[in-house]
Amino acid sequence: MNHRILILSAIVLAVVFSSCERSFEEIIFRDEKLSMKRTNYTGSELRTDGYYIKYDTISGEVWAATQFLYRNGVSCNGYRFSLSESELSEFEEKYADGSYYDKYSGNKLLWGIFQIEGNTIVFEGWAHDHDGKYATFKQYGTILNDTTFHIYKDVFKNEEMVLDNTFHFKQFAPKPDSTNSFIK
Repeated sequence: MNHRILILSAIVLAVVFSSCERSFEEIIFRDEKLSMKRTNYTGSELRTDGYYIKYDTISGEVWAATQFLYRNGVSCNGYRFSLSESELSEFEEKYADGSYYDKYSGNKLLWGIFQIEGNTIVFEGWAHDHDGKYATFKQYGTILNDTTFHIYKDVFKNEEMVLDNTFHFKQFAPKPDSTNSFIK
């Protein structure tokens, strides 16, 4: 009797999932979708002809993270790296020659979108979830001038974290391509 129930349950589940638009794997292992819609940025609150960079000192060593903003509303997070002037120049060479994009364009964690309203900027992107999926996060900031913004809050999985990250603009061209398979 238990064997029949098990087989019947498996058949019912197979029929249910085969009739859905999404597969069982997509339902169980699906990454979260962005809640914000990508919109073109037509404003002048922040410059987009370069990148933004923030510096931290961790264990006596200077580290940096970069943030590219594109007119199509896409953002690209540069990863953190130990910084010296020569190392920054090396990263800029990788940005300019396309090797950064070639290597990291398939990394969902680097991509996101942003929206600006007044002097507020909101970023949304993906981060690792403990379930092996990517969950979305939002970061909120204040635009101080057209070359500086301050991120003060991060929200991930309904938990808020206070941040104190100030990004400063650096003119730079050519920027990595903003085309990716994660944001339409």
